[in-house]
Amino acid sequence: MISAAVTGLLALFTPQSILFMIVGVIYGLVIGVLPGLGGIVAMALVLPFTFGFEPAAALALLLGAHAATVWGGSITGILFNVPGAAKTITSVFDGYPMTQRGEGARALGASAMAALLGGVIGAVFLVATIPIVRPLMLALGPSEYFMMALWGLTIIATFSEGSVIKGLIAAGLGILVAFIGMDPVTGTARYTFHSLFLLDGISFPVAMIGLFAVSQMLKLFVKGGTVVEAQVDTEVSTVWDGVRDTFEHWWLVLRSSLLGLWIGVLPGVGASVGGIAAYAQAAQTSKHPERFGHGAVEGVIGPDATLAATEGGGLLPTLAFGIPGGESMAILLAAFINMGITPGPQMLTSNLSLVFTMVWIIVISNILTTVIGLMTSKTLARSATLPARYLVPVVLAVCFMGAFATHGRVGDVVVAAIFGVVGYIMDKYNYSRADFVIGMVLATMIERDLHISLTLYGPTFIFTRPVTLAMFLFIVFTTLLPIVRRRLARARASAAEGSGPDGGAA
Repeated sequence: MISAAVTGLLALFTPQSILFMIVGVIYGLVIGVLPGLGGIVAMALVLPFTFGFEPAAALALLLGAHAATVWGGSITGILFNVPGAAKTITSVFDGYPMTQRGEGARALGASAMAALLGGVIGAVFLVATIPIVRPLMLALGPSEYFMMALWGLTIIATFSEGSVIKGLIAAGLGILVAFIGMDPVTGTARYTFHSLFLLDGISFPVAMIGLFAVSQMLKLFVKGGTVVEAQVDTEVSTVWDGVRDTFEHWWLVLRSSLLGLWIGVLPGVGASVGGIAAYAQAAQTSKHPERFGHGAVEGVIGPDATLAATEGGGLLPTLAFGIPGGESMAILLAAFINMGITPGPQMLTSNLSLVFTMVWIIVISNILTTVIGLMTSKTLARSATLPARYLVPVVLAVCFMGAFATHGRVGDVVVAAIFGVVGYIMDKYNYSRADFVIGMVLATMIERDLHISLTLYGPTFIFTRPVTLAMFLFIVFTTLLPIVRRRLARARASAAEGSGPDGGAA
C-alpha cells in the first residue's frame, strides 16, 4: 500500500498534472461563487477538455475543480447570504450573521481552514477504512437512510426561536414545495395543475437562489446602506482569527470530517443532506446551542469540514462498486469510461496506485484552495461594505444568470423571482427560511425511503431492524439533549439568583 501511495503521488509530479490542478482549482473557485452552480456543473463543463490526456492530468483537472467549489460556494453565502450551491446552503446560517457583525474575514478564514482539514482527514480515513467500509455499506438499507433524514429534521428547533409553530410551518411549506412534480415511487403527478414545467418539480438550487439571494437583495434595497450593520464601521476580525477558531474546535472538525466521510460513502444521500446533518450535530453537541443562527463560528466550521470530507467518501462506492456516491461522482464515472478505466473491486487491488492518485489530488487541491482563500479573504470581506446601490444590481444579475444556467429555462428565472418575494415575506414576519430549506432538502429522501421501508419491512420496521432502532434512539437522545441543557441552565441561573446577597438575607 505504501508503494502504491508513492507511485500515485509521483504520477502528479509532472508539469501537465500540476498545471491542470492549478487551473482546475481556480476554475472551481469561480464556478463555486456563481449561485446555483457548484461542483456538478464545474465537472460537467470541464469533462470534454479531459479527452486525450493522461489519467493523472485529467483527474487533477476534474477533482481539483470539484474540491475547490466547496469553499468557493461558501464565499457568497458568508458575505451576501447567497449560497453558491445547494450543498453550501448551511454557510448562510451563521456565516452571514458574522459578516453583519463585521467578522466576514474571520468566517472566511474558518471556512477555508475547516475545508482543508476536512478534506485531508476525509482522504486519510478513506484510505484507512477501505477494507472495512464495504460490509458497513451493505448493512444499511432504506430504513436507515430514512432515519438519517429524520435526524436532519431535528435541527428545525434550532431556528425556531420564539415560535416553534412558525418553524414547523416553514418546514411544512418546504416539504409541500418538494412534493411538486412526479411521485418518486408511484409516478403520479402532484400539484402540477397540468403544467409541463412543474412535472419536473421545483429545482432546489433555483428555489434556494430566490429564497436567500434574491430576498436578501430585496431587503438590502429597501433598507439601504451596506451588508455590514450600521454600527459596525470596519472589519473587526482577521482571517487568522478564523484559522485559530478552527484549531480550537478540533474535536468538532474531527467529528464533522468523519460524518462527511460516512455520508459520502452512502450512495444517494447527497452533500446537501450532509451539510444539514453536520450543522445538526454541531448545534446539538454545542455548549451554547442558542448562538447558532446568530453568528456562531462552529456553524461555519462543522458543515464546511463535512462537505470537504464528503468528496473523499464519495470516491469509495464509485471506485469499489461503480456506484456513484453522488451526482458529481456520476460524472467521474463517465470520465473513467472515456479513459478506459473500469471501476470495481479489482480497482482497489490491481489499480490501487490510481486510487491513491485521486486521494492525493483531493489533498493537494484542498491545500491550494485554502492558500488562495487565506490570501484573498481579507479583500473579499471588504466587498460586504459596498453600498446597496452598487451591490444589489450586480448580485441580482448573477443570481438570475445562475438560475437560468441550472437548466437553461427562462421559467427558472421566474421561479427564483417568486421565491425571492416569498423569502422576503418570510423574513419580515419571522418565519425561518432555514427551516423551509431543511424541509425541502429532506422531503424527497424521507418520502422515498419511507415508501420502500414500509414495502420491504412492514409498518413496524423501526423496531424490527436493530440498526434502525439504534438510530431512532440516537435521534431521541440528540433531540432531548439541548432541551435538557437549557432547563438545567435555567435552574442553575435561578439557584444563583436565589443564593445572592438578597436571597441569603431572606
